[in-house]
Amino acid sequence: ETALSQWKASATTLDNLLENWDTTSARGGDAIRYELGTANFGDKTSPLFQIDKAFKVLRENDNVDLVEFTEQSEEFAEALARADTMAYSANFAGGSGKPTSPKVYFDKAKREVEGLQQIGKRLSDLLL
Repeated sequence: ETALSQWKASATTLDNLLENWDTTSARGGDAIRYELGTANFGDKTSPLFQIDKAFKVLRENDNVDLVEFTEQSEEFAEALARADTMAYSANFAGGSGKPTSPKVYFDKAKREVEGLQQIGKRLSDLLL
């Protein structure tokens, strides 16, 4: 039950992140990473923090298609890592020479988060 609650809160977090993308990204790459659960500051953590542990518990549910759930949860983890990488890169963009604008990395991160949302919907369909 705890793992399912964490998953539901994670899906809501992704929806909120996309809905408030401009506000969150204006605070920098670490603000996005915080929402993704990949950079935690302070006492409060995102429900996406250690979502892989929740997936391991949810995978044991007898009502879940094990193969499909495993494939989708692995795809989710890969997209989460890509979104984190792009948000992290935005922190260091814009240096000397021919700099890449942080906006390029924020746009890439947003596309990954949109993908996460889609994978999340498929995972929710399997669980709920």
